[in-house]
Amino acid sequence: MTRTRVINACLTAAGVGMLAAVVRALMRPSTPLPRWDLLACLALTLVGLVGALRCLRRGSVPQAGQAETRRYWWPERNDGWIVAGLWATIIPVGLIFYAALSFSPEAARIAEAKGGIQAVSVQKVISSVYIRKKNSGHYEVVARVSVPFDAGVRSEKVEFTSDRQVERGGKVWALYAPSSAKLGVLVNSDRDVLEEKTGGSAQWGIVAIVLFMTVFCLLWGTFFGGFSKASRGLRRPLKKGLCRSLPVTVKSVGVVIDSTTNTKGVTTTLPKPCVELEGHEWELLLDPVIDPSHLSREIKGSEAKLYWVKFAANRPGTKRVRAMLVLDGQRCVQGVLRVAGESECPEGDPVPAAESLPEGDGLRAIRTHPVWDPQVHAEGLWWLVAGVVALGAVVFGVGRWGAGILCLAAYGCLFIARMVMKDSRTRYLKGLVPDPEPETGQ
Repeated sequence: MTRTRVINACLTAAGVGMLAAVVRALMRPSTPLPRWDLLACLALTLVGLVGALRCLRRGSVPQAGQAETRRYWWPERNDGWIVAGLWATIIPVGLIFYAALSFSPEAARIAEAKGGIQAVSVQKVISSVYIRKKNSGHYEVVARVSVPFDAGVRSEKVEFTSDRQVERGGKVWALYAPSSAKLGVLVNSDRDVLEEKTGGSAQWGIVAIVLFMTVFCLLWGTFFGGFSKASRGLRRPLKKGLCRSLPVTVKSVGVVIDSTTNTKGVTTTLPKPCVELEGHEWELLLDPVIDPSHLSREIKGSEAKLYWVKFAANRPGTKRVRAMLVLDGQRCVQGVLRVAGESECPEGDPVPAAESLPEGDGLRAIRTHPVWDPQVHAEGLWWLVAGVVALGAVVFGVGRWGAGILCLAAYGCLFIARMVMKDSRTRYLKGLVPDPEPETGQ
């Protein structure tokens, strides 16, 4: 197996471990700490990440292979799915935090004494306060209930929450051991809450939240990342007949420093891969996720057809429009066509108004696989390892406040990992920017 395959296998194992932790937390959220089952799941995740790091740092440098082509792959989809992934990570972090705090020693002692859940009568409602939230509310109730212990019926003062108003003579659920009145009684209007405390699965409300977050993340990724076809980004201009085309030859693929100024006047400079075209001063800027050296081996010297959105008339300054380079074999590369203000704007041939490009929707994007580089990826993986270690400390037992702080830290490690990987990739691309040619004296 190549190093890339080993690293991907290790990362897959890490994902399986995290998914197993989610399933286990839903099956039995209330268990005494330390949670050895969750620690085992997190250990698998940790082993996967450490294995990927070891392979990344000590493996031999892989040889560049052939680039793949994908029909539904575009670099700009990455941000949508990455944000969806960050949202989805709330699920395991939240469930581990919930599992660390949901254990009830009182319920465990009652269960050990062969206690069970039974419906009991409310003798008297001492107080009932309705707590209103933004979109919902509940009652905080203090009442006396009649509990039939083996030694006789006892009146117990209890506190619990209820979604509905509780009245005298009503029924509520009680967890108690008939033979051990000294252990007391736990009361709730929802039987699922008490069953969860005695080792049952998570209550339906928690499951509903997990399902909602899962669906939300999938919809987010689909909407902002999507599964669009090759004409993504050009579909609307194509329908209006605003696209132009021109046969070109790919001169080279390199890296340039791109400067952009936002509406507030702030200028940002970033290195970006770019495609240079033979005989033209225009540049096709690509997403930083594309490896320029890998792409150069695929398309340098190739005949292609360039499609772009027509420039506005007399548009001042640098001109940027979405564009696509279509090569042989239905392959394509999408980017932004940049024309300097002093350069002549491309005229090209008008593309007839249509639903898709003349080549059809069967075009396949060239997908360059980034070489696993310790300088680009290692630091981010270390931050992921730190996040998993923090979650492991939570399920081992660090107290309520410690669990909250460590869960926030674990979630923050994801953002730091993302940030340092982007910064590392920027430094990698800057290293590929050619040095300026020295000025020659006259």
